[in-house]
Amino acid sequence: KRNRRPPIMRWWVRVMWCVNMLTPAKPERGRLVSSEAPRRGTTWDESSRGRLPAVRWRWALVAFALVGAAGVLRMVSHVRARGPAAASPTDALAATQAAAAARRASRNLLSPFEPSCLRTTRARDCPGFEECLGVMSGTPWQPPNPLLLPTLQLPQCSKENCLNRSKCHLPFRVFGYNRNNVPEPLKICFDAGPNHTLRDRLPERSRHLVTDDPSRACVFFLEIDNSRKGACDWRKIAQLPHWHASSGGLTNGGGMNHVLFDVRDNFITIALRHKRLGRAALAVTASWTERFVTGLDISVALGQQNYDVPLTAALAATLPWDRRWLAAFKGSQSHPSRRTMSMEHDEKEGFISMALSEALHTCKTLPPKVKGRTGLIRKAASASVEARALAKGVSLLQADCCDKARDAYELYDYKDVQNSTFALILAGHGAATYRLTEVLRMGSIPVFVGIEQLHVPYGHAPRWEDAAFFVPTSVDIRTDLLPLLRKLHANRTRTRAMQKAALRIYGEWFSGENPARAAVLEVLRRRFEFESDE
Repeated sequence: KRNRRPPIMRWWVRVMWCVNMLTPAKPERGRLVSSEAPRRGTTWDESSRGRLPAVRWRWALVAFALVGAAGVLRMVSHVRARGPAAASPTDALAATQAAAAARRASRNLLSPFEPSCLRTTRARDCPGFEECLGVMSGTPWQPPNPLLLPTLQLPQCSKENCLNRSKCHLPFRVFGYNRNNVPEPLKICFDAGPNHTLRDRLPERSRHLVTDDPSRACVFFLEIDNSRKGACDWRKIAQLPHWHASSGGLTNGGGMNHVLFDVRDNFITIALRHKRLGRAALAVTASWTERFVTGLDISVALGQQNYDVPLTAALAATLPWDRRWLAAFKGSQSHPSRRTMSMEHDEKEGFISMALSEALHTCKTLPPKVKGRTGLIRKAASASVEARALAKGVSLLQADCCDKARDAYELYDYKDVQNSTFALILAGHGAATYRLTEVLRMGSIPVFVGIEQLHVPYGHAPRWEDAAFFVPTSVDIRTDLLPLLRKLHANRTRTRAMQKAALRIYGEWFSGENPARAAVLEVLRRRFEFESDE
């Protein structure tokens, strides 16, 4: 019954209740009381009767002002919540139509690409796929041009003037620098761990090549510890005891017959080499032509230690013609050849090529949609693509392409992609990637694409021609590469022989403990012993 009262009545009841609580009790006539200040429960005499109305109205006005202010604030908040559309139905309809038009306009900025299209259609023919590649890569897609090669900036060194063969005597021996045989200022450049010598870091089959007598050494092996970035002062590298020993009296001959070993991308820059490393050779993974001296430097492979042993054993025992895919690749888009291959992805032809744009590293600031195990896939997001694009300061099209590219990349499980007859080895930061080791270990046949700008690991020593074949970046996938792969796939004798050769190369050059150092020494041995079998 009380709730059925009008709002004004409810507010008046509250006011009167407050006044009643703040007003002193009514006095009794003719009774004398103390002259102290009146309190509730006391009585008033006749002389205090005149002050009663003033007390009542004073407290009543205060209570009424407070309740009125609360009512005004409530009305203002109510009007704001309902918005200006409540004042006029016409205005409300116009605002609704404007909001719908804005949503339609923003949706027109999204990409028409749908990841499910890759299941049934060649990637090039999927609407919006090429546009998304251009948005995430920063440049529109263009066919590869073999004439647009990087400008060569070869070091001022070659195999003729940077190797002193007169210092080499059979049998071939290597001297390794470590903390125990270098001057004090250079000790910080070398590893201080328990197994810090070159002999300790080699497998048993290669330890006989190491000597502790520098006078018997043909090559001086140098491995800088870069775990503490900037700790080693490269200006002091010339203080190595034998840096000038093999120069033969040549001016600026420092570093001759020295080999600097490193397995980190872009650690040795061109500027550093020209300024500090003299005539030393490099054994590195980043084997681009502009920083590589043929016949002097050595391209090093990366060997992955942690892998799925049961899956590897199962695939190594699977014959080439019993595998699910004809050819496959899945990785980052770090080279133009990878972008070209991703345009030719065609599941119906058994040609899987999923190259995730490196620009997706900027997309990682946007919350991904699904949860997975890789670093590119994180916790799910509930915000709309419009809200995320606005919050991260990217275009709506870029945010949408990032989401869809991630979804497309996850359509094919990496372990499933490995079950292919041929494995595409696409140029990236170098030819010697972890993927090459995986491919050889699982018995797939490597197909080096875009290798004209790179050098394969360990040169021709592993006899790559028996286990792999090479195609240029400008190869036409539809008319040249796919017909060649189908023809090879039909020739079971040859594919089986190539698979056995791939497994042999893995066992000789990529397996075991610290295989990269042992492989580098084997290349050097063959180089200085002129392919001798000793």
